[in-house]
Amino acid sequence: MSRRVEKNYEHGTHIAEFVDELSPLGEDRKTIFLPDTGIDRMVELGGRTLGIFLSEIMSPLAAKFGDEVWEVARKAMYEVGRRRAPSLVRTMKINDLNDARCLGRIMDIEDSNSGVRGEWIETGKKRAVKHEYECSQAKPYEKCPQVCSILLEAMEEGTFDALGVKVRKPLITKILPAGDPYCEVVVELED
Repeated sequence: MSRRVEKNYEHGTHIAEFVDELSPLGEDRKTIFLPDTGIDRMVELGGRTLGIFLSEIMSPLAAKFGDEVWEVARKAMYEVGRRRAPSLVRTMKINDLNDARCLGRIMDIEDSNSGVRGEWIETGKKRAVKHEYECSQAKPYEKCPQVCSILLEAMEEGTFDALGVKVRKPLITKILPAGDPYCEVVVELED
């Protein structure tokens, strides 16, 4: 069974057909044929591609230019965090900025969108802790674990700062690519 998608634009039409099994290119050379893969698999592939992309860029840049590269990238990711904060609050219905687990919903959507699987092992109002056991980016980030410890940390900090929430740092206390048994995210509100 297949699913067809058509969308008209001012200058043309996008036509895609999602099929159970791809065939060699036939007479219909205009339609974009794609495997009708489940959403989890597509997210995993996208996450892994992002992991490869970031580690392949950041590793040689850091080797050539040193720690200054990490500082520049950290500032950029902090800004990404600040800019995304309002939409995350709306999308995830974060209605209590004084509830660590409610704020942790930010990690829930990030993880869902990037092929990360785990569980909340602490779910308190002042402190929530998530263990992430599977990550589609873990293998690529082994080459460059600073993507997690510096860049993702900065993005989370930017998000919480934009919300006016004071949390204990670091937020990311363990990472799979550095050899830890899981990634650990700690959302602990400061008084």
